[in-house]
Amino acid sequence: MAGGKAPDPDLTPESPEAAGVHQHSERIEDVEPERLLENEVRGRLEADGFTDSQILKWVEAYFAEHDEGEPDEVVEWIRQKEKESGTA
Repeated sequence: MAGGKAPDPDLTPESPEAAGVHQHSERIEDVEPERLLENEVRGRLEADGFTDSQILKWVEAYFAEHDEGEPDEVVEWIRQKEKESGTA
């Protein structure tokens, strides 16, 4: 239990592909904002059991659909995508 928080029961530690989310290549200019957001959301998702690789892939998938975001928005988006795919 990282950060003293219990795991979120509505999140399933899995890759975006397992939840039916497809990824595509990003432009180099988009990498820095992605990495900053990835670092901000990492602790929260690690507490829910996500691996580094899963976190990276989810953030990349998020940025494939969004230009910017906040950590809470990313977590909510993951929750929504997992629910849509029936994995959460």
